[in-house]
Amino acid sequence: MMTGNAKLNADFAGRILVKLETGAGRVTSVEIDSTRPQGVTQVFAGRAPDDVVGMLGLIFSLCSTAQTVAGLTAVEAARGQTVPDGQAAARDILRQAEMLAQTAMRVLMDWPRLLELSPAAAAVRAALGAQSGLETALFGGPGWKVPGGTEIKPDVDAVRASATQAAVEIDRTLNQDGLAEKLLAALDERGLNGFGALADGTAPETGALTRQWDNAKVAQARKTYGAGLRARLWARLADLKDLPVAMTANVDRLCPCTPVFESPQGDGQGEATVETARGALTHRVRLKGGVIDAYEIDAPTDVNFLNDGVVTQGLMGANAVDSQTLRAAAELHVLAVDPCVSCALEIVDA
Repeated sequence: MMTGNAKLNADFAGRILVKLETGAGRVTSVEIDSTRPQGVTQVFAGRAPDDVVGMLGLIFSLCSTAQTVAGLTAVEAARGQTVPDGQAAARDILRQAEMLAQTAMRVLMDWPRLLELSPAAAAVRAALGAQSGLETALFGGPGWKVPGGTEIKPDVDAVRASATQAAVEIDRTLNQDGLAEKLLAALDERGLNGFGALADGTAPETGALTRQWDNAKVAQARKTYGAGLRARLWARLADLKDLPVAMTANVDRLCPCTPVFESPQGDGQGEATVETARGALTHRVRLKGGVIDAYEIDAPTDVNFLNDGVVTQGLMGANAVDSQTLRAAAELHVLAVDPCVSCALEIVDA
């Protein structure tokens, strides 16, 4: 186990390598090699819960808000603390803004790049701008990462305006500028609507496809092509529409709040699950004598990128006659499932 400052300076992210072997014009083998470290949370043992929740956003930088909210909620459950609904609403809005920004990056930048379309940088900037300004509008700054919450006087008008402005810009890009139809048409032209479809009876990966499984457009794509790229793209498009609506709904819950000061120093266990752009994130904590005795995190990528999971199943048997076409399709499939770390694709003709 690492000690001292090395605990915080280590590279906790890791990376994923998806290796395909091909033969006789088909993908014959898929192996997912992950260097995501296991047992990272062992470094939390013996630390004060308040210190740990402050570290989470630094260690897990990509979904830093969701990680922090999950950690706060788990610690509060272990302590028996219940924060006011207005405090919980502010955290939810900040987490949903992070989801919106990350979904916008994928749908409006990465999907167009892989489908040889122009990215929508202005809409992405709007989503990122909404996220960056909300911490101040909701909490007055970064001091919200405290079990029991902090005193807040949210600027309701500014929060509502941030969500509305992002929604307007994203809607203009997808509908008025036609990016949504262009993305769907590009999949159709390449014959990739059903690429990576789930096998019958297979549960979808945690994330947009699960959240939007019964959305009308997603359901129609599943019925026609299976739960492949077209269904996953529609799920992401639905998230882009739904997230600003959810943020606005939570604005009505906002109100001035004071922190919950009681922080028992005894034993307790708590668990919390929150949604991220990539799926359900769960934190579990056990306190002993008021300090962390055990801490576990179940991250979406660890579930979605198992060697026998949906990524592998979607690539096995794929047409490999044209290696360039296979690479483009495989990259889209991996992007659609969406790892939270850097991911490389390697194709070897056996």
